[in-house]
Amino acid sequence: MTLEFSFDAKMGLAYEKNTRISVPTYDTLFEMIQSYFRMQLGEKAASVLVVGAGGGNELSAWGPTNPNWTFTGVDPTVEMLKLAQQKAVQLGLESRVRLIQGTIGDLPRHDGTFDAASCILVLHFIHDEQEKLELLETVKAHLKPGAPFVLVSAYGDRDSGELQDRINVWKSFFLDAGKEPAIVDEMVPKVLTQISFLPERQITSLLAEAGFTSITRFYSTGLFAGWICHAK
Repeated sequence: MTLEFSFDAKMGLAYEKNTRISVPTYDTLFEMIQSYFRMQLGEKAASVLVVGAGGGNELSAWGPTNPNWTFTGVDPTVEMLKLAQQKAVQLGLESRVRLIQGTIGDLPRHDGTFDAASCILVLHFIHDEQEKLELLETVKAHLKPGAPFVLVSAYGDRDSGELQDRINVWKSFFLDAGKEPAIVDEMVPKVLTQISFLPERQITSLLAEAGFTSITRFYSTGLFAGWICHAK
């Protein structure tokens, strides 16, 4: 399972900036997930699996205010993991963070290890549906029974007018951020070729097939939506 592009450090920083334009409620999303995890995990010590940990935004958002949480992050891109490691050091989280370069398939297999997991803005970069399912199945295998899982991904039917309308809204985010129209017109088709869209019903079906229950959409903005669920 491989993503179809790579980052260097400069690209990583640009990715973070553009992500906050692409997802205007990006930071609020992390706050929402934190609240959900806190409700599920209580005050106990908890181990959290972060799929796509490069950049370290989960660490920044959840680490300082949840001292009983430990984090294991996996990401295939070395430079993005360097950014995550830098954030962990700056926040004094090194003793609670383990970062692994690779995919979740490279994570040592110990079934039922983690108390919670997240996969934020990763699944839509995997174009093969069977590989999407394998990722979700592997996440489930690493979770304790009943553990919460949060998935955030682009979604939609490429042939639908509904998705095209949301693409136009998403495009406007960049225009309102001051990007030149010609640059946006050139950028949008390139970005969309990197994204694998699935209708919401297919995403929830994959989650169910992977072994998750109580699947509920809790979030939607522009091209993206988020689902909460639990490992069987």
